[in-house]
Amino acid sequence: MTTTTSDDFRLSRVEAEGWNAAQRYMVDQTGEPDDIRTADFNPYRGDPARGRWAAGFRKAVAAMGGK
Repeated sequence: MTTTTSDDFRLSRVEAEGWNAAQRYMVDQTGEPDDIRTADFNPYRGDPARGRWAAGFRKAVAAMGGK
C-alpha cells in the first residue's frame, strides 16, 4: 500500500467511526443532534480526520431520517 492508499483507508475507518457514533446517539436520543453537540462527540481535533468523522456522523443521521 502506498502512503496515499494507507491514508485513504485510515480516513475511511474514521468516517465509519462517525457513522457508528451517530447510530449510538440516535438510539439514545429522541431529537436530532445539533452541530455544536456533534462537534463535542468528535474525538478528532485535526483535519482531515475531524472532517471525515463528521461526514460519517452526518451521513448516518441522514440515513436514519434525521437532518
